[in-house]
Amino acid sequence: MNIRKPTDYTAMFAALDAAVAAQLPQMELYREIGRVVGGRAEKGAAVAASEYLQAAYPAADGFSPRNLRRMRAFYATYEESPEIMRLAMYLGWTRNVAILEGCGSSEERAWYVRAVLRFGWKKRNYWNRSKRRHGEIPLSTSKRFPAILVKMKQRGRANVMKKIFFVCHGNICRSPMAEFVMKDLVKKAGLASQFHIESAATSREEIGNPVYPPARRKLAEHGISCDGHATRQLTNQDYDAYDLLIGMDSANLRDMYRICGGDYSGKVSLLMDHTDHPRDVADPWYTEDFDATWRDVLEGCQGLLDSIIRKEE
Repeated sequence: MNIRKPTDYTAMFAALDAAVAAQLPQMELYREIGRVVGGRAEKGAAVAASEYLQAAYPAADGFSPRNLRRMRAFYATYEESPEIMRLAMYLGWTRNVAILEGCGSSEERAWYVRAVLRFGWKKRNYWNRSKRRHGEIPLSTSKRFPAILVKMKQRGRANVMKKIFFVCHGNICRSPMAEFVMKDLVKKAGLASQFHIESAATSREEIGNPVYPPARRKLAEHGISCDGHATRQLTNQDYDAYDLLIGMDSANLRDMYRICGGDYSGKVSLLMDHTDHPRDVADPWYTEDFDATWRDVLEGCQGLLDSIIRKEE
């Protein structure tokens, strides 16, 4: 007679304890639990994790077997689509569950993640849309999630365009890299129509010139075009025309204050101040390290976009 040995979940339980102890926001906690549970091949892993969490943390909500399976499904669904996962993290758990369980394809889920984020729909809003504009959304294959939408009601923030102006000394390396990286990020997020993004220099040294060739090549490596860029100088009028003026280093800030006559509306900041590690963006004109500049610019633009989305929620 074969006696099956009990499954050893010690490592999984330790990882779950670490996740809870980190005091993460709900979506980050659920994503981490989904990752931990999803890393186990056993069919009973979600149930075992649920029983452990409910016993270890009786005052906590949300650890039912059904919800643990949802956490595992959330992580597995977006694991190969980090950009969509990053956007989904802003929606909250209830709306994510609705999209996960209601959509019939990855294309449809991606569409709804972007749409809910863009228009601020509550669950009842996108459940009850009844008209569909041909070609605008994918057809639903799920009976629980009707093929909806439609005519989008743009409310509140959906009608407000955010105008961002990136600034560096010459406008041939860092600020145009930030401009085109940010344009790429908002396009991928389905938010391009809500942003107007440009860049300029604090000096007149490169007026009319295109992006510096090494910076152009670095952008091209990541599939980003900067065709048509021509350097121009920041003016006093730009301060009133844009919502955010983003410098690359402290020297840029001093020049921006001088040109704009101060920062009386609180619009000026450094790009890397929107990250967890504030610092100047590495200047490749001197360092010749365009990889480091790319990393700084990407981190800064992602942090800036994240902060804008959080403020708009």
